[in-house]
Amino acid sequence: MNFNDPFREDLRTSEKVYARLFAEWYAVLYRYAYSVLKDAAAAEEAVQSVFCDVWEKRERLRVHTSLKAYLLGCVYHQCVDAMRERKKARRYLLHLWHTRQDLPAGGDFGVGLKELEKKLDDALNELPDRCRAIFLLSRFGQLGYKEIAAQLDISVKTVEGQMSKALKHLRKRLFDFL
Repeated sequence: MNFNDPFREDLRTSEKVYARLFAEWYAVLYRYAYSVLKDAAAAEEAVQSVFCDVWEKRERLRVHTSLKAYLLGCVYHQCVDAMRERKKARRYLLHLWHTRQDLPAGGDFGVGLKELEKKLDDALNELPDRCRAIFLLSRFGQLGYKEIAAQLDISVKTVEGQMSKALKHLRKRLFDFL
């Protein structure tokens, strides 16, 4: 299906054309989003958001490329936005961890924070010793990768690899909180 003028006219007036567009492109766009995000729910949300935008903007939609390029571009930008949100959530989680002693212990927030602390402690304890040590030096000791490498007498690449492993594990284990 190409995105020529007759199609645009049909899309503006016909839900059937939109349904056909959805049926033909959803799987392709979902696979692409999943390849970027590595998260099924986030990929589904990104693609659905694109289709919602297409429907909402159908009256004024102007595509100057192929339909495939347009849709993939939209999905890419949704994925980038999702990754930014994840990054913000991780920063907030670490901020909470650093400032947890300053927060009141009572109330619902305190209970949630205690649960978060427990899950974070459990997740950190599941890491191999070297990996945990590198993560703690980086995040809580606020050392750079070069400083950690020098202190532990290992290469910077090893520090990078161990940090990547630690962050991946923590994202997986703390997904509910992120």
